[in-house]
Amino acid sequence: MSILIYFILGLLTSLLFPPYFFLPLGFIIFPSLCFLLESNKENYSDKNIFNKFSIFGFGFFISYLFWIKNPFFVFEETKNFFLVFLLLIIFLSVILGLIFTIIFKLGKKIPIIILIPLMFTSSEYIISIFFYGFPWFTFSLLLSSNEYLLFSLKSFGTLFSSYLIIQIFCIPFIFLTKENFKQELKYLALFISLPIISLLIANFNLEKNNSKIKTINMEIFQLNFKNNDQFLTPEKKLQRIIKHIDESTADLLIFGENNFPYLLDDLELKIIKDSLKENQTLIIGATRYENNKYYNSLVNINLVNVTYFDKKILVPFGEFLPLRDSLTFLESIVGQNDYSKGKVERIINLSDNISFIPVICYEIVFYWKLLNKFNNKGNFIVNITNDFWFGDYLGPYQHFYLTKIRAAEFNKPIIRVSNNGISAVIDNNGAVLNKTEFNKAENFKHKLLFKENNNFVNFHSIFKIYLFIIFILTTFYYLRKNDK
Repeated sequence: MSILIYFILGLLTSLLFPPYFFLPLGFIIFPSLCFLLESNKENYSDKNIFNKFSIFGFGFFISYLFWIKNPFFVFEETKNFFLVFLLLIIFLSVILGLIFTIIFKLGKKIPIIILIPLMFTSSEYIISIFFYGFPWFTFSLLLSSNEYLLFSLKSFGTLFSSYLIIQIFCIPFIFLTKENFKQELKYLALFISLPIISLLIANFNLEKNNSKIKTINMEIFQLNFKNNDQFLTPEKKLQRIIKHIDESTADLLIFGENNFPYLLDDLELKIIKDSLKENQTLIIGATRYENNKYYNSLVNINLVNVTYFDKKILVPFGEFLPLRDSLTFLESIVGQNDYSKGKVERIINLSDNISFIPVICYEIVFYWKLLNKFNNKGNFIVNITNDFWFGDYLGPYQHFYLTKIRAAEFNKPIIRVSNNGISAVIDNNGAVLNKTEFNKAENFKHKLLFKENNNFVNFHSIFKIYLFIIFILTTFYYLRKNDK
């Protein structure tokens, strides 16, 4: 029976995430987990913890990541491998169970209201870096339901925002199990007031940024190309792109990932280049071939030159096959040729005083790999993607909301252009200024406003120390109480 309860709690946890955002459920799920663990804390063996939280993880991931099966049904030759997605679900569930078991064993004396957030946050971090990394699972995503909540990401960052969210969800457990409310309220006052003060400090520092406001007129094109559309030959694709270029008066034209007619061709590239007007720049996704290697690239084209950014963070089993020599039976899914990792720095100059940070598809979820001291001065981020592979279920929406939290965390506007949606202009606070409908071919113009020096607000290191201090203080507080 208890195994079934953990499975149901896992399923319900997925409803906290986009596009549902049933956030009140968190105040039931996490106090329930606190109660289940606290009531059997001394009796649970390592095996008990592993089994229960592996089942919890399976319930969560099977619901949250069910869309991963969709890419297998795009082509006839791959649909027989769709159960491979279950291996990923089982793998993630086992990893979750192992992490929970280890932390529970090491932290048995830590109060459960602190232990539960620590377990989840640790799992989130380890899953994001383990093997090739999968940072799709983050509780900070819950903040994307509201732009006012998103502001906290500027102060706390992704990981510690997740910790704070889960900690808040656990608060009702205090009132359900503790007798001394005055002491507990002191704890709550410390826990709630200090983050608020921190956010006010962050806001003050942001307001001090008096950088010059710049603008750029852009047009975003969501072409809604489908891989199985027999009528869109390379020639017709090219004609459609040229037609949009001819009709546009914008300074910056942005198309989605892989919107260039298949493999990058010099002749087709010249046709596009010759179609551009003076001072016009076009950004488009393409596959390019160089030195016997294939690259998933963002191509920046103007009348003067053509520059490339090659994708650096590739999707395992999508853009390359890990352990290819041992997993040859999966070549029908990935193909016989892998994409190669790009090596150029993640920054492209549009002019002497305007630059952007290129990000291709899946890369947007790897928050710790995108910005560095060199490219932080980029004025905005351009994220091109093709979410057609994700189907019509949850994947495209989750990807979109993950992009929103990046904009707030990095304090930079993001122009997101998806082949089939959702394309959007998102400001540096995570607010959506303009967007398209999903699975609809459309384009829109937008005048982007951005600050000349809108650098990443790097409060993260300070607040990591701050949160660590709070963690230590509250741990000692509860340990002293338990010893009395």
